[in-house]
Amino acid sequence: MNRIVAVHGIGNYRPHQTPEDAAESLRTTWTRSLREPADLHTAYYAHLLRPTGVQSAGNSQLGGADIDGLTGPQAAMLSDWLNAYGVPEQIAQGRLTRAMRQELSWVAERSGKPFNGLLRFMARFVREVAWYLEHPERRTAARDHVAATIARVQPRVIVAHSLGSVVTYEALWSSAASSVPIELLVTVGSPLALPGAVLDRLDPAPVAGRGRRPPAVGRWINIADVGDLVAVPRLLTRAFDGIEEDIETSIAPVDFHTLGNYLACEAMEKALLSVAR
Repeated sequence: MNRIVAVHGIGNYRPHQTPEDAAESLRTTWTRSLREPADLHTAYYAHLLRPTGVQSAGNSQLGGADIDGLTGPQAAMLSDWLNAYGVPEQIAQGRLTRAMRQELSWVAERSGKPFNGLLRFMARFVREVAWYLEHPERRTAARDHVAATIARVQPRVIVAHSLGSVVTYEALWSSAASSVPIELLVTVGSPLALPGAVLDRLDPAPVAGRGRRPPAVGRWINIADVGDLVAVPRLLTRAFDGIEEDIETSIAPVDFHTLGNYLACEAMEKALLSVAR
């Protein structure tokens, strides 16, 4: 039975549970999603990104569910995302909040997503990712926790989702996890290749604009839903060396970014079955 560490992404903060209970709750849910039995463990780090560093801190401490009031780094991240998504120049009239709303309206129409839902989703995305990247002490705490979980569990497989793929990438380069042999890394719904906002701020930094497979990882497979708005650009091979497969698929018509749907998809089943038993 494969031993897996799953690393969550955005939107998984559970303020009314202890970190241990939150990790167990996610583990139970995600285990049910797998097509094949596995010994799944969860690296839960969301509480470490809260401003107070405690699990009881509410989501409001990261900001609201709209793009009004975005900090400079958060607005810059949204601007980088809009550029990478390919909003036409005639739509983009500067990067003020009003222009960003117009651009997001264009994205909503093009992607078939409800505008208000897209607005809330992107506000949460840029706030959570920017909060990780902009606060060195919390970034280190989250990365070290994921690295420590990897070192303790000694998994054969890591499945890293969304922001969790960024945390995991950095954790696998850290001394705490770099000596743990990982047969397979599967990134899903990953923003790792987002120019400017994410790619150019990774630790270790890209060389000549390209990242690379962490040294202890034997194989790296990336999976992205064709409608996943976090995975922009979807193909990580555009910016990283050492990726064995870069898979575009469809995991769900509505919940295009949930880890449960990624774990249940056929591409994930094939990836996990490829690991020697």
